[in-house]
Amino acid sequence: MEKKKFSIATDKRIFCIAIVSFLAFCSIPSFAQQQEKEKTPEEVAATEVKAMVSELKLSDSQEFFCDSILTHNYTCMKNDFENLQKSGMQEASTYQFLKERWQKKTLEALKKVLDDQQYIKYLRRIGKGKDYKKGKDGKYYLKENLKKEQEKEGDKK
Repeated sequence: MEKKKFSIATDKRIFCIAIVSFLAFCSIPSFAQQQEKEKTPEEVAATEVKAMVSELKLSDSQEFFCDSILTHNYTCMKNDFENLQKSGMQEASTYQFLKERWQKKTLEALKKVLDDQQYIKYLRRIGKGKDYKKGKDGKYYLKENLKKEQEKEGDKK
């Protein structure tokens, strides 16, 4: 029986086909994940407001205003990101600056709608309320003010 001899070119083709097949097979899950629909700003805002209603005990009017604020700001932020992307901007710091600017606008608007305790809870929810701590009465206070109150109580005893 005679063995078939493969040429080097045939071996390279087989190797390349194997590599391409492997890469194609591995990319199927990531391609499927990319095909999942990106949430619209309205959907993101609705999800956020739903969480705010349950955590912050928003009234109906507060819920309406929060939904309007978040929907508007998320839509504008997304448009700004898309415009930067179309212009070819690749600096991460520019995108970060834009995100922080919209977050600041959002916080300023929400501060007008929420009462002080709701606003502090919201800040803590998004990781910006580290300066606040819950007192014995269940309300949030600036940490420095809470320490002063505790010192006063200690002096009275």
